[in-house]
Amino acid sequence: MVEILLSGIVLGLIPITILGLLMAAYFQYQRSKAAS
Repeated sequence: MVEILLSGIVLGLIPITILGLLMAAYFQYQRSKAAS
């Protein structure tokens, strides 16, 4: 039961983490492009 709960949390966090990293990289790219 605990394993199922943990795997569910991990599977839910992975896409959110990837999305957050992509958004951070995108905003950084937009800022550097606007600055130059």
